Formats: sequence, C-alpha cells, structure tokens
Amino acid sequence: MFKKLLLFAWIGSMAFMVGCEGEQGEVGPKGDAGVAGPAGPAGPAGPAGEDGTGSGGGAIILSSGAVKTDTSGGFVTGFNDLSPAEDSLFQSSAILVYIKSQGVYWPLPGIVGFGTGNSQAASEFTFVHGVQDKTFFVELFQRGWSEEGVKTAPDRSFEDVRVVIIPAITAGRMDAEILKSYERTIAALGLTEDKTRLSKTLKFKFPKK
Repeated sequence: MFKKLLLFAWIGSMAFMVGCEGEQGEVGPKGDAGVAGPAGPAGPAGPAGEDGTGSGGGAIILSSGAVKTDTSGGFVTGFNDLSPAEDSLFQSSAILVYIKSQGVYWPLPGIVGFGTGNSQAASEFTFVHGVQDKTFFVELFQRGWSEEGVKTAPDRSFEDVRVVIIPAITAGRMDAEILKSYERTIAALGLTEDKTRLSKTLKFKFPKK
C-alpha cells in the first residue's frame, strides 16, 4: 500500500509540473565558433605536363659560313630587303658576334686565334652594326695583330661568323658570363642549329668618324 501511495504521489507531481510550465524563453545568442581542426593530408600530385619547345624568345642566329677578310682586313655580313617587322627587331635588339677559328667560337670584341703550330697568329677584332636602307649589317675590323712590323691588317680566314640577334627584353635577363660563350648563349635561348639563317657578305662600309 505504501508503494502505491508513493507511485500516485510521483504521478501527481509530474502532472503538476507539466501543468505549471510557463512560456518558452527567447533563444540565446550564438556561441563563438570552435577552433578549426588540423588540416588533412595533401592529395596526390597530378601528372607532369609535357616539356615545352624553346622558341628563343624571338632570337635569331645568322651564319656567314667560311669566309675571308677583305682588302682592308675587315669583313661585312648581314642581309637586305628587311621587312618592317625585321627592321624594328634589329634596331631594338642586342647584337652578339662570334668568330669561329681553330674549331672554337671567339666572342667579340676580343682576341681571335688563327693557324696551328708555328703558323699561329692572333688579331683583336671588334665590330659595329646597324640598319640602313632596309639592310642589316655587321662590320668586323681589326684593331691589332700579333705580326710584328706589319703596318696594315693581315688577311684572316674564318671558319664561320655567327651573329646572334636577341630582343633587348630577353638579353637583359641573361647572365653576362653566359653571353661570352656562343654555345651557352644559344642553349640558354633554346635555339638549335636548324634555326640558323645564312647571312650575306656585303660591300657596305659603316662610315667611321
């Protein structure tokens, strides 16, 4: 009997609590966001892209082939009938010149060696270049030579004369030490021998002041 009375009393109290429930209060403000969890592991790397093809940044190689100096001890190479685009390119580009002799390319201005054994000789060459009447030209001339007692520039034979024309914006980004080497220069530009253009021997002479 005592247990039944307790049960009735508990049920009565629950009914009283439900019957006395007041109106629901307003929702409280949103709490601050929790601290972010640690980042998950990186996903697998994507497949490698294909290798690009070097374009040289618009650079051009000119080759004279085997030639000799003229009666003044100099040499002029280049080509004519320039298109407007070529005219603009050559006037705003860096011009590098290399003489091939003794099987190697010698950068200009500088000393160039010739011959072998007891017939070895050397000359100091420099150059000027320009565009005139739709003709691009590079003139080489000797400023000194190893032969003693020789008053006029001696005859010299070149295995090749290479002229590398590099747009100024590209040349400005290149290391000066690289530009001293023909092989390193064309490698840095991504140029290959099949991109070489044959230049002409010209009679034009740059007017010296």
